[in-house]
Amino acid sequence: MKAKNNIIYILAFLLVGLGSCEMEEKPLFPAADNLYSTVDGAHTVLNGCYAGMADFSYYGADFMHLTYFTSGLFTSNKDANLADIVAFQQTPSLNYVENFWKGCYRVIARTNDVIDNLNKYSLPDEDEQNNILGQAYFLRGLTYFNLVRVYGDAPLLTNTVTVETLNQSRATKSVVYDQVIADLELAAKLLKDENTQASGRPASPAAHMLLAKVYMTLAGNQTADETTYWKKAYDEAIEVYGKYSLVPDYRTLWYEASSNNTGESIFEIQGNVENTLRLYQLFTPSNGNAGRSVWGRIKPNVECYDLHAAAYPADPRLEATFLTEWTKYLASGKQSVMKTYPAFKKRNNKDKSYPWLNKYYIKDHTQLNYNTNMNFVVFRYADLLLMLAEIENELNGPANAYQYVNEVLARARQSAEVASNDPADWSGMTQEEFREAIMFEYRYELLGEGHEWFNNRRRGYDYFKKNVIDIHNNTPAYDFSKQRDVLLPDDARNMLMPVPQSELTANPNINAEDQNSGY
Repeated sequence: MKAKNNIIYILAFLLVGLGSCEMEEKPLFPAADNLYSTVDGAHTVLNGCYAGMADFSYYGADFMHLTYFTSGLFTSNKDANLADIVAFQQTPSLNYVENFWKGCYRVIARTNDVIDNLNKYSLPDEDEQNNILGQAYFLRGLTYFNLVRVYGDAPLLTNTVTVETLNQSRATKSVVYDQVIADLELAAKLLKDENTQASGRPASPAAHMLLAKVYMTLAGNQTADETTYWKKAYDEAIEVYGKYSLVPDYRTLWYEASSNNTGESIFEIQGNVENTLRLYQLFTPSNGNAGRSVWGRIKPNVECYDLHAAAYPADPRLEATFLTEWTKYLASGKQSVMKTYPAFKKRNNKDKSYPWLNKYYIKDHTQLNYNTNMNFVVFRYADLLLMLAEIENELNGPANAYQYVNEVLARARQSAEVASNDPADWSGMTQEEFREAIMFEYRYELLGEGHEWFNNRRRGYDYFKKNVIDIHNNTPAYDFSKQRDVLLPDDARNMLMPVPQSELTANPNINAEDQNSGY
């Protein structure tokens, strides 16, 4: 069975390696020396890497399916998900587990092809050659960073795949992290700066920001006295400081007309109506638009709303983040207004027991389909400011860390028709109080933007249990005897996802005994 699957996987990898092989008759792809003889040709191959990033199996949808549901902060309107991934009962054969792994390796295969060929061929424009190469290193580094955080040990493929090199054993996490750091250091050197880079493409500061995230993850819950990673994180993050700026109004980040490639954006996945990301489809209920063409699959847990409202009752970000009243379009053509939690307190109601995430909720309810020009912002400057606040607090305490978080809070206060007094600037905290507060501030500012799985786990299982599982399981609003309210298990296996069953089946160098603990 493995031999049969290997043939399928080999063909798939060879096909995505544009120009890596040439058939004798009617070649499927232009030869590598043709593709990489011009800047336009090299960009064509690079665009295939970005298409892989936006694919349904990666950031287009399954990144959200896999990491949002198992973050502990989101639930699903899809009943089957309530019993498996929302309840942390994912299996190696679950489609989201399988698809995200494959989507990541598809992008890795494509970036390997770009890197290999641009290290063999010379383009007429050396600066642009370096920039294209830097983008490939950035995308590969980001993708391996996602893989190692989600699955742990992972096969490390850094060259164009051949029959002989396809099946690799799982490299240890430390080896994968070494590769991530090496890729991102090269990206930081090769990429153009933020003033000269093409719109929608990562510039050099994006690589520095991502390196800071890598070092913060490696620091885990250790103090600055116990590890040098916090200092390394600072050295990378400060490279980005001041090179971007917060948009004046938080609300404009979530409207299609004003959300894309802003001065706050550091890296985002580009989408359009022809090649739409599934943002509206995943975050708008199935009868939330006139065409009733969406799924409504992902929405926040009620404690996300409760904690934010308790911390900052008059925070303008609350309304921008949570939708608590929406229009339901009925098959009869009639409309009905649905008030959700917190106004609706009963449980087990698919339409009303949970709020919706307003950030990606379809804004034009009369729209007949789910297509959108809205991009998915992977990194933005507000996140960088919160990172600097956390890092500075770990290194030196809160005195010089307030400036970073207070910049984010000041923008939040101004994001209303009439400026609010909430959230107030931070002051007077101990280092431990600041450490605890900043982790929740990531949620209030960035909820639904793809950071929850990683931030909730990077300080270790004890943190995850205390601040995610226990909070959820002790939220008074829930009735866990009802289907829609899901009790989360106290099980450390959920720090990682399982290695996909297809990989265990197809790869002779990864067997059942190599599976992550508990699966």
